[in-house]
Amino acid sequence: MHAYTRFKLAEKYGKSRVNETGPIAAHLLGNMWAQSWGNIYELVEPYPGAQSVDVTDAMVEQKYDAMRIFEVSEEFFTSLGLIEMPQEFWDHTMMVRPDDREVVCHASAWDFYNKKDFRIKQCTDITMSWLSTTHHEMGHVQYYLQYKDQPVQFRRGANPGFHEAIGDLMSLSVNTPIHLLKIGLLDELHNSTEADLNYLMSIAMDKIAFLPFAYLMDQYRWNIFEGNYTHSEYNARWWDLR
Repeated sequence: MHAYTRFKLAEKYGKSRVNETGPIAAHLLGNMWAQSWGNIYELVEPYPGAQSVDVTDAMVEQKYDAMRIFEVSEEFFTSLGLIEMPQEFWDHTMMVRPDDREVVCHASAWDFYNKKDFRIKQCTDITMSWLSTTHHEMGHVQYYLQYKDQPVQFRRGANPGFHEAIGDLMSLSVNTPIHLLKIGLLDELHNSTEADLNYLMSIAMDKIAFLPFAYLMDQYRWNIFEGNYTHSEYNARWWDLR
């Protein structure tokens, strides 16, 4: 996947700007940290013209707004027999960028540890990416709801990665063509090798690309906590790993 993506980037930007045999410059991959390459999927789509799993146009056509994205997300979880979002969630969640103040728009889910106040903070746009992100964040909230009655010291994930795994498991399930057909965002399901490969590539650009980034992050954090890096070395050591 790395070599194929590098080849496509060289086609677009020229071989003078993209090393055909070396690493890919992070800023070419559509994400500041190169942790996900999904934003350049259109550039590397194996079979342009075959069925796409990007339902952004369908969402716009059906006049989705942020609230509808959240409602569809909740419907997904309740269809599995999971818990409805409490009223406090709907009262206090920040679904869109507010007009009256500056905020950090990075999506996140919050447990206020009172057994009823759970929120998501994000600046939703009407795209498939945000549909997936909303399911991911609501997956966190579902996890909070499942352990809300435990003693406070047990109201957390088994480890930070476990919480993320719950969220991603949900968003991966939502992104399947079968589910998108079921909720009316795909008109028909194309059972073809080309459509399957397009779908698998779209998932790989997000999830397979993330694996080396996650491994790098753990290496970096471990070395900091072990005292192997001094404060003055933090930036240099990061780029050594990159």
